Amino acid sequence: MEENRVIHLHEAAVYQGNTLVLNKVNLSVQKGEFVYLIGKTGAGKSSLLKALYGELALDEGTGQVAGFDLTKMNWKKVPFLRRKLGIVFQDFQLLMDRRVIDNLLFTLAATGWKNKADMQKRAELVLGMVGIKTKGFRMPHELSGGEQQRVVIARALLNKPSIVLADEPTGNLDPETSGEIMKLLYQLSQQTQTAMLIATHDYYTLEKFPGRLLRCYNQSIIDEGNIVV
Repeated sequence: MEENRVIHLHEAAVYQGNTLVLNKVNLSVQKGEFVYLIGKTGAGKSSLLKALYGELALDEGTGQVAGFDLTKMNWKKVPFLRRKLGIVFQDFQLLMDRRVIDNLLFTLAATGWKNKADMQKRAELVLGMVGIKTKGFRMPHELSGGEQQRVVIARALLNKPSIVLADEPTGNLDPETSGEIMKLLYQLSQQTQTAMLIATHDYYTLEKFPGRLLRCYNQSIIDEGNIVV
């Protein structure tokens, strides 16, 4: 259903510099879908996500993400695209010199929010959604790795995105914490009908949370269908 489609690529090619990484990619993701992106290191997982959030240009084929045409993307339009997306990085990318709540307020201000009371309310709400409502006054270095990643997920949810793109969200976490983070992402997807596209090496979690499996292989994206848990 086109009206529920948050990602659609047709015959798309993704380059890193002059190097072709992915070719003839055909891919659709629907609202509320939970999708895993797997493949060997260097197969193109991160490059695909970068193309989807506007860091890499889409020079061949067509692509739409959250209503934006990737073939017409430029540096002026990228911030507007990213307001419609949530992005979760492996290395957190938190501002370590300010409190958790101030990290979220900074992002809200950077994405066009003006009303201080509304910003505070939204920041506190997303912290509650990820289970760290009482941690807003803490500095990031005072939190565990799992708690820091929860802050990153909260940040990704601030603008009620239609899709969250997560690049190895459990890559720096121990197995137990990894399971908790994947469970959180899955539950949030179910509760908010936010699509999740998760690049991961953590195959253990694939067996625990049902979703659709995409594999990067030989410069292609192969849709391996739904995982039944």
